[in-house]
Amino acid sequence: MAELLSGIYAIGEQGEKWMTQLLRERQVPPDKEIAQAEGFLTGPGSMEDLELFFYDS
Repeated sequence: MAELLSGIYAIGEQGEKWMTQLLRERQVPPDKEIAQAEGFLTGPGSMEDLELFFYDS
């Protein structure tokens, strides 16, 4: 659970940096960086895997 929360926090921090960059410089982050952030958060699994993470018996 700590790893999941850490990943969510890291993505949130990056999102704040991108938002600041967008507001100050009117510059959108590169698509590649956004895709890497999404891949980091979702990983190679699926929504079904996430359910197993929480309800693993």
